[in-house]
Amino acid sequence: VNPVGEGTRPARVLVVDDTPHNVKLLADLLSVKGYAVTTAVNGEEALAKVAAEPPDIVLLDVMMPGLSGYAVCERLRADPQTALLPIVLVTSLDPQQERVKGIDAGADDFLSKPINQPELFARVRSLLRVKALQDEVRRQAAVLQRWNAELEERVREQVAQLERMGQLKRFFAPSVADAIVSAADKSILAPHRREICYV
Repeated sequence: VNPVGEGTRPARVLVVDDTPHNVKLLADLLSVKGYAVTTAVNGEEALAKVAAEPPDIVLLDVMMPGLSGYAVCERLRADPQTALLPIVLVTSLDPQQERVKGIDAGADDFLSKPINQPELFARVRSLLRVKALQDEVRRQAAVLQRWNAELEERVREQVAQLERMGQLKRFFAPSVADAIVSAADKSILAPHRREICYV
């Protein structure tokens, strides 16, 4: 079964590394497992690809020319659109030292080179589960916001209706005004208008 992202599409993984062999290795491993893999060879290209088509997770090499993996991670975290995007830093450096720097930069997890395949797949699956939960929370928040907007609109309509009733009571007997406002069929106004015209 193919790992899926939002809906039923395959989860998108962005692999960022300036070494072609590393990119190919990770891309091949993940593609075989059913992920939709895109690649970038440096930090600038990675940021451009994230902006163009946001992935579900990023595997990000630490040591790259230009923008380092830390710098890319910090920029992604500074953008509200990608602040929660799962990021795994991949490094061949001392994992203990790099872990502290990575946490400061906002990384979610770490992989050491050479890549251990079971660990790779386990970490990717784990972070994708977290992202799926975050996406669901955002969807529910959007639905709640829409419901709140609809409720506010209904309240405004009811307030306006009460104001109209108050105005009607100044011109009609209370029983007539109440009947006009509370009637489900607004066409009830038509007979009253005709009667008024005949007076």
